[in-house]
Amino acid sequence: MSRMSRRATQGSARSRRTPVPTQAGGGPSIPRAPIIALLGIAAVVGLFAYLVWQTTKPAGNRFEGAAAAEADPNPELPGEFVNLQTIYGGAYGSVEGTTTAPHVTRDVDYLEDQGELPPAGGPHWGTAGACPTDPEDAPLYCGPVPWGIHRQPWRMESVVHNMEHGGAILWYNTTDQGIIDELEDLIKGRLNRGDLLVMVPLPEMEEETIAVSSWSRRDKFSVDEYNRNRVEEFFDKNERRFNPEDF
Repeated sequence: MSRMSRRATQGSARSRRTPVPTQAGGGPSIPRAPIIALLGIAAVVGLFAYLVWQTTKPAGNRFEGAAAAEADPNPELPGEFVNLQTIYGGAYGSVEGTTTAPHVTRDVDYLEDQGELPPAGGPHWGTAGACPTDPEDAPLYCGPVPWGIHRQPWRMESVVHNMEHGGAILWYNTTDQGIIDELEDLIKGRLNRGDLLVMVPLPEMEEETIAVSSWSRRDKFSVDEYNRNRVEEFFDKNERRFNPEDF
């Protein structure tokens, strides 16, 4: 066979060989950018659907724990039980009956409703948003008030909103500055550790009286009966016990 014939034969053989892939795995590559974009869109749609479901599912399911805490008459808890569900004919977060915590734009007669002051929950203000530091600058129907010690009275309708946010309130009506100083010292210590507390004067309450309240709980006593441990125990057991919005 001539040299030219051999070359022609070898060239024909090479042409029949399978091409060697230039990349591991072979085959056409799949563009990544469209896939990443589709996954991102799917995640956004899923998140949106979840948020819609959270806001549209029955309120009784979202707030059943809060409604149970609101209705708990456990005698081992400090303070007296205030049956808000009976008083207001419903339960917290109810969509079937009257809720115990509506935001209202009217005065609320807590003494008429609950037979005692200070209030332990109920209708309250919040339509105008959170209140400023100074009650004199507060717009009508604002709530809640800032956490902390207040030396000027706030409207009860604003302060009740703090209880809905898991807080506890120390109300006082006394001219005994020594007692006021001691109460402020107690509150400062607990605020420093992160407790949700408000201390505020309540002129509508009986003179020389101290009270602590949280949602559906209240303890009230004369200044002569004041005992620091009594107040501390109330806060220990009732601050954030009712906390439907996870503050």
